[in-house]
Amino acid sequence: MVNSNMLLARIKQLRNELNVQQRQIADAIGVDAPMYSRIERGIRPFRDEYIVPIADILHVEEEELRSLWTADKIINVTKDESTLVAQRALHLANSEMKTNSQE
Repeated sequence: MVNSNMLLARIKQLRNELNVQQRQIADAIGVDAPMYSRIERGIRPFRDEYIVPIADILHVEEEELRSLWTADKIINVTKDESTLVAQRALHLANSEMKTNSQE
């Protein structure tokens, strides 16, 4: 099973651009370096609680990382559906979010 990992790709890109070591991110999120390496490679799950400290250390907006994380989850949930079904589901969800934000 291949999961979408736009978030992890972006984190790795930023980490490399800023010369931030995996060990530094591991320390920031409270795991050891080998565990962080597995997280960054998509072997271990990425947790919501990692977003803020990683955004801080990589000098990126939390919303950017959270948006990528959410997009990855949506893609992974809909990957076995046809494109038409996935697009309809996204349209319905978007309509529902707009309705809920107006209440």
